[in-house]
Amino acid sequence: MRISDLIISNNYIGNTNKIKDRMSALNRQILSGNKIEKPSDSPVGTSRLFRISDQMGQVETYQKNIKNSLSFLDETVFAMESIQSEVMSIVGKLTEIQNPINQGNLDVYADMIDNSIKIMLDTANTKSDGKYVFGGTDYSNKPYGISSDNQSYQTNTDTSGKINVKFSQSVVQSTNMPGLELFGTIVSSKGFFNTADAVGTITNTTSTIYDNLGNEYQLQTNYQKTAANTYQMTYDIVDGGGTTLFAAPPAAKTLAFNSLNGNLVSVDGSTSDLSFEVNLPANRIQFTMDLKSLSENNSATSISTSANQPTDIFNTLKQISNDLRNGIIPTDDQITAVEKFNSRITAKQSEVGNIINQISTLESMLEQQNFNLQELAQNENGVDLARAVVDLQNQDFLLQVSQKIGAMILPKTLLDYL
Repeated sequence: MRISDLIISNNYIGNTNKIKDRMSALNRQILSGNKIEKPSDSPVGTSRLFRISDQMGQVETYQKNIKNSLSFLDETVFAMESIQSEVMSIVGKLTEIQNPINQGNLDVYADMIDNSIKIMLDTANTKSDGKYVFGGTDYSNKPYGISSDNQSYQTNTDTSGKINVKFSQSVVQSTNMPGLELFGTIVSSKGFFNTADAVGTITNTTSTIYDNLGNEYQLQTNYQKTAANTYQMTYDIVDGGGTTLFAAPPAAKTLAFNSLNGNLVSVDGSTSDLSFEVNLPANRIQFTMDLKSLSENNSATSISTSANQPTDIFNTLKQISNDLRNGIIPTDDQITAVEKFNSRITAKQSEVGNIINQISTLESMLEQQNFNLQELAQNENGVDLARAVVDLQNQDFLLQVSQKIGAMILPKTLLDYL
């Protein structure tokens, strides 16, 4: 085949353009730091980069969740420490009051306790990023306040909710301390029903509860077996004369148990919440009925009901203050109630500390995961600057050589003679 001047010229021009394109691409890569400028440069690499980018986006979201949660928990710990500081101060004052020398200043001690109550109440309503740290999942109002007649303290919202946050595809962690667990009165039903009991069998329990002023009432609960692994619960609250406090009987609750392990699985069809609130504002009675410790087995039925505290810490301290103003020294039961709350808040601080440790561990893992993903992205799309510069120099050398050779072998034109 005859190689014409036109073929030589076309090949020269084509190769020169390829070298220039390669040099231009290398220059862009050096400036941008990216090997892949468009999907067609590397379809496989582009697909990998999309997957890596998606994973990095998820990790970034989880890291933001951790940052916000740790800030919220730090605020919670600070609030708990502040409350405990006031409680410990009160414990010290209650000890001082036992000394007859100090019993001539009971009004002064009452003033100090009232001041501590105010500080504790304000702290219990602490906010973090617009959310009440002890308000559960209800942010509509301050969770804790004083009644309209200024005689007692009350809970204004449902403080039982838990804030569950996702920190990875498989990890969901509760990131708050529900006020109910710290301040609230929880009446727990514990024990087990005999699976062999006949349908229609009724089990009764009675326990003592108190209103916010310390007045005593009886909580009567009844459990009737209605079918296999199913019971109907009814309850009533009566005063010392046996008179009910309810204008109409409360709605019955349906309890369903797992036939295999005997655990309580639902209350009125709800599997997520095995408790319910009892609130009688007119009688200053407010507590949560917790049923999760009920179960079934093949032993004789044994059910008991008890409260974690007679009244919440705010109303307990209010009673102590009122008694002091009336010249009454705090009782052993009142002092014990304050000390028990101090122990409870210490235990709850440990729980929050464990949550913070778990989240901090996840934070370190996500940081490492993010670093690994960045390395993968760099390996896939990153430019080795030293190598790119050498390649650019080589291409420039090839262009110069090509131009010299072309000048020698390409035919001369009239321009050469002008």
